[in-house]
Amino acid sequence: STESTTASSASSAAAHEAHPTSPLPSARSAAASSGVAPGHVRAVAERARFGRVPAYLQEVFEGLSEEQEYIEALPSLETEEEEQGSKRPVRLLTEPERTALLRGLAARREQLSRCFEAELEAQTEEEWRVRVKDKYSGQVRQIDQDIAQMSQRYIFVSNED
Repeated sequence: STESTTASSASSAAAHEAHPTSPLPSARSAAASSGVAPGHVRAVAERARFGRVPAYLQEVFEGLSEEQEYIEALPSLETEEEEQGSKRPVRLLTEPERTALLRGLAARREQLSRCFEAELEAQTEEEWRVRVKDKYSGQVRQIDQDIAQMSQRYIFVSNED
């Protein structure tokens, strides 16, 4: 009876390993059919570090997880510090502050656009137009970069009052 149970479990294991609908043989059946011991395959895979994250990415992931933990802990840290009376060097920019800054940047960009158009209309010479464009393009580009940075979720600012 035990022999028949062992034989049936062995045959079901073999059927499970080499499933007829599977296009690729399992790793065990491939290793067994090639004559290579599965232990040897595992040793080669471990030695070659297959399936592992490279060390430089592990460092990046650790740094990111530490930053995420810090950001998530900020609300609780702020309440603790208010109770203790100590001040931190940075704080999160609040949504009303961010909105006000974005409005100011948009207004400054609009003002630069009006000045640019007015100066272009003042002269028709091509050399003048190139100079005016060079004068304003750097400023507009900087404002666009600032607006893009203000779109980030977390913005840290100095905590000096």
